[in-house]
Amino acid sequence: KRGIEATKPQARLLALIANDWRENLGDRADLLALAEDRIDSRELAVISTYFDVLRTRNQTDFSGLLSETVRLLRECPEVRDKLLKRFQFIQVDEFQDTNRAQNEIVELITGPADNVLAVGDGDQSIYEWRGASPEGIPQFIRNGEAKTGRCRVVKLGTNYRSTPEIIRTADALIKHSSNRIPVEFSTVNAPGEAPKCASFLKPEEEAEAVAMNIEKLVRQDYVPPREVAVFYRQNDMSRLIEQSLAKRQLPYTVIGSGSYYDRMEVKDVLSMLRFLCNPKDGISFHRIANKPARGMGDALLGRLETHAERYDVDLLTTMGQAEHVHDEHGKPLSEAAVKACREALHVFGFDHPGWSVAQIANALLDRTKYDAWLKDRYEDKGEYEARRQNVNELVNSIAEYCKANPRAGIADYLQSISLYTAGDGRREENAVRLMSLHASKGLEFDVVYMIGVEHGLLPHEKAVKDRGDKGLEEERRLCYVGFTRARKLLRVTWCRQRQDVFSRGSTAKFKPSAPSRFLLEAGLLTPEEYRQAVQDTRPMALAKARAGAVRK
Repeated sequence: KRGIEATKPQARLLALIANDWRENLGDRADLLALAEDRIDSRELAVISTYFDVLRTRNQTDFSGLLSETVRLLRECPEVRDKLLKRFQFIQVDEFQDTNRAQNEIVELITGPADNVLAVGDGDQSIYEWRGASPEGIPQFIRNGEAKTGRCRVVKLGTNYRSTPEIIRTADALIKHSSNRIPVEFSTVNAPGEAPKCASFLKPEEEAEAVAMNIEKLVRQDYVPPREVAVFYRQNDMSRLIEQSLAKRQLPYTVIGSGSYYDRMEVKDVLSMLRFLCNPKDGISFHRIANKPARGMGDALLGRLETHAERYDVDLLTTMGQAEHVHDEHGKPLSEAAVKACREALHVFGFDHPGWSVAQIANALLDRTKYDAWLKDRYEDKGEYEARRQNVNELVNSIAEYCKANPRAGIADYLQSISLYTAGDGRREENAVRLMSLHASKGLEFDVVYMIGVEHGLLPHEKAVKDRGDKGLEEERRLCYVGFTRARKLLRVTWCRQRQDVFSRGSTAKFKPSAPSRFLLEAGLLTPEEYRQAVQDTRPMALAKARAGAVRK
């Protein structure tokens, strides 16, 4: 209506601002502050118009359900009184995950008696990015004191899950958080093994070490695989762990995001390689023939396959003979179909003598214009960057494979990953759990591995960049959540170099990485170890390390 051709990310930003403003019960000044430097005046007018349209149509959305309920309870005493008579006692669980509007609803329906029990742990508030606030619990206490002059705080400091050593490590970390309600922790459990921290040069070494350690636990110490978990900050970090576990035939399941090799874009790239390796592979060609669209519809693909089978030729040869392909009634292909065949032949029918698998993969991605297709299809959905990183991660891993196996061809590479892509046995119940730190909340395991605990990953650079100290505080709480999932053993790892997943090439690119400050705060690294590790990431130190590695 206002002539704005909004992209989906832009529309999502407008919705985010609108929801944030309502869920925090803001006034006009608050809305202007939220919009400042993020949207222009025309876009701000769209938000205001959206609210007007909802009222005109007598409709609301989820955030409106909250803010309008607050308004209803504030402005309609008869409705509020009816609820006050109905509910004498109220209990709210997971209070640290509530937002301001939800808190206000609780305050309004408890009335002067204030008979409300809130159960929560501010140290586990990890959803501030979607509206929850760690300030909810302190504000609840202040509200109680203002209403009745008192608010009884019961601190549940006894831990029934973890060993004293794990509790001490987690407690040392979380004590660096500001504005928290201090709690002295203890445990009823017997002493155990102290948490351990290990560093590795590259993630490949990290994954191998973790998988080897898990293998010992499962096969020698008889720890059930389901009692072992591996946590990471980003979902794209699961690939190497999956490979190392599969190589040892250890069952695993990926919680939340699915296996790395089950992701659409990863399957697409592997299908390109499979088809180039075996041009008779119709299943692989079906998957990638129209990414991007080339006019290769199901009917045309079916005719090409029928012709190839009849004359015992592959699909590339068939597309080169498109003028001689007929349907079941003897009718030749249309001009548009022949043109589509020629285009596909140009994309996939190129010579590559002496090329490495990584060079071939890069050529396929360039010739298919796959990245442009991903961007066009998924940028509006906010998924493009994650999918692009998955593709780059795969191509960089192929480059690493080629470095270790310089004479390997496509078939060799595909055979090497067949264990990871087969999918058999990965989802059984008694399996090692792989998941992001966010997905781990509320779970517990005998043994926990936290990988990639590095500066830029945990705390994540985007969280700190976008939300400053608040982002850092939430990342610390996220790390604390990961630590406290462990009952008996906690293992934490970090790497001195990590692949740059923002670029791809025939040679994998690595960038220096430093340990997370949280390792220092938790006492898993001494000040001297931390200082030396950070110093080692400087260019001069890295150059010396590389030179030493070459001489060795």
